[in-house]
Amino acid sequence: MVDVELRELRLFLVLAEELHFGRTAERLGLTTSRTSQSLRALERKLGGRPLFDRTSRVVTLTAAGRALHDELAPVVTGLDNTLARAQTRATGPGLIRLGVLNAASGTLVLNKAVTLFEAQYEGASVRLIATPLNDRLGPLRRREVDLLVTRLPLDQPDIAIGPLLSQDEPRVLMVATDHLLAGRRDVSVEDFADYPVRRPSDVPELAEVSCPTHTPSGRPIVPFDLQVNDISELLLLIAQGRLIHPTVAPFAEHFRHPGIAIVPVRDLPPSSTALAWLKGQEHPARDTFVATVEQVLVRPT
Repeated sequence: MVDVELRELRLFLVLAEELHFGRTAERLGLTTSRTSQSLRALERKLGGRPLFDRTSRVVTLTAAGRALHDELAPVVTGLDNTLARAQTRATGPGLIRLGVLNAASGTLVLNKAVTLFEAQYEGASVRLIATPLNDRLGPLRRREVDLLVTRLPLDQPDIAIGPLLSQDEPRVLMVATDHLLAGRRDVSVEDFADYPVRRPSDVPELAEVSCPTHTPSGRPIVPFDLQVNDISELLLLIAQGRLIHPTVAPFAEHFRHPGIAIVPVRDLPPSSTALAWLKGQEHPARDTFVATVEQVLVRPT
């Protein structure tokens, strides 16, 4: 019988997902050297064949590594599901980590659901975790959060979409108060082509709805050429007149800034938000919280 530890198998699966020793080490709370040592130990225990091809820049699975991954991943997922169910039966739902980019949409539903969830189940709690502006799905895929509040549309094969938290939220444009568009009653997507625009790139289907690549007449909409790292930086750049920012009314109102005007966009569809989670993983506590959200939606008062 091969004497392999579960932590070694988990490390292998994370590395197969990340294909990067540094990111794998960060996710697991290890040093990069410790990650390499653990992988070498696993390879020795399994007969010495390499599971990864490693160069200074690229990490890829070997044929043996791919075969192990395909057989091992569902086994470890099944074990995790069994342990999660056992823990829920013993201690209640426990902690739910809920990822939010901002608190602009769905707040009323979420606040009621959190209050009800924590009141109904002993030991249950919800922790809100801010997600990055440029990597909105990353925390979910890295399992840093259990649920994510996301704008729609979202069409990703590994992500399930749950109950709607908000619907029919109008689109607006955030511009500097002295901008040429600031005094308009409303604007069109056609106006976007005349100015640098922050266009999110991490979720293409969402980006195309919130800020298309071309105007209705076919003119290209040129994206702002620098990365914007957080919301505070975004607001400063808008107020300075360096870019314009298509968004939704709740976001603009929540982050209202004295140097920024909010102008309705007349030809973009309204927006909705929903809960999302990774497919293929049982998570009783997550499912219990989702059911609580659905309960609030059925009985909003």
